[in-house]
Amino acid sequence: MTTPPSPTIATLKDLKAALQLAVGLELSTVPVYLTALYSIKEGANEDAQQTIRSVVMEEMLHMTLAANVLNALGEHPSVKPVDFLSHRNVKPVPEYKDTYESPVIAGIGKLALLPLSPAAVEGFVRIEHPLHGAAQVGDIVCPTDTFPTIGTFYEAINAALKSRAICPDSAFRSDSPQVRDREYYGGAGQVITVTNRDTAMAAIEKIVDEGEGLPEKRLNEPAKELPVTTKDVLNSGWKMYSHYARFRELQTGRRFRTGQLARETPAGSLLLVDYDAVHPAVHVQRNGSTTGGYEGAALNEFDLAYTQLVDDLYLAFSGGKKKVTYTMAGKVVTDLKDPLPLAVHGMYALKNKAVALMRTPKPGDPGHTLCPRFFYADAEQRTKLKDEIKQMRGAVQ
Repeated sequence: MTTPPSPTIATLKDLKAALQLAVGLELSTVPVYLTALYSIKEGANEDAQQTIRSVVMEEMLHMTLAANVLNALGEHPSVKPVDFLSHRNVKPVPEYKDTYESPVIAGIGKLALLPLSPAAVEGFVRIEHPLHGAAQVGDIVCPTDTFPTIGTFYEAINAALKSRAICPDSAFRSDSPQVRDREYYGGAGQVITVTNRDTAMAAIEKIVDEGEGLPEKRLNEPAKELPVTTKDVLNSGWKMYSHYARFRELQTGRRFRTGQLARETPAGSLLLVDYDAVHPAVHVQRNGSTTGGYEGAALNEFDLAYTQLVDDLYLAFSGGKKKVTYTMAGKVVTDLKDPLPLAVHGMYALKNKAVALMRTPKPGDPGHTLCPRFFYADAEQRTKLKDEIKQMRGAVQ
């Protein structure tokens, strides 16, 4: 079967929808990587932890960059469904049930929430490979108006940004809400403030260079030297390189030697991974085998915490403020807070909940523990989750 040419983005409306989906695309990989990261037992696999954590922080950076471009075009990032090309009511925020499949990018395949394991790392490499593991782009079967790879998706976005017929100069707002570099918490890479066409394209190119959009030609370039710039060096002196190269090191158990090409097998120093030093977590679907008791309540509480984190991130990307109520000196005080620091605190709280789940035995399944679901709940679902928590906790008192 011959894969049809990748679709093009021909209108400003579809460009904005594509950017909404780009924010969600970057978010979609975060649960995959965090599940593996949080499954590592305390004190174990420090090199693997550093690798995965560094990629997660850059995925958050990429979300921020896509959001800045969208804001510059006069539209805020939103969790509401969008129409894109012939697709209708596409949800930007990924829905993890058992697995998740991108509605607009065919080559990624199914993303699964797995503890750190050879299968999990193989999935990481497939996500970040320019062709998602295919030998050639023509091997990827694409439904109508679906892109074969993340790279071709971002190429279409960049082409639309470059076209004045699709995206005129008047579409850019110099006064739009922006997450600025001094506000970004993470230490990985640099946020680009987007005010015009050039900075918008630079932001997309930054996403592509560091992450999943890595062009196929980069496989024939040195894995550890490109596209690193002086701005991609952390305070520790560690130089960032592509996600694909970092995960290949994790997969093979060796670092790339200086000068080795990204398509080659890493042949440098050892990067040992102990897959036994990992909690044996198993994903539990909503309304699955674990629906009651403290275990079910803990799973629901994680979902609510994750939902709140996503909401705080999207509010921060949109330049909004969050209403926070607290007690000070015996008085109830309501204040407006910047949601980005709240989201950072939410990440730490989420980690604690995830680790607690992964230490909790899965009822009826000896030898396995619970796995966080990363379920994003809408308003109606949140009420249901809260009601279920009360029932579950009440049933075991």
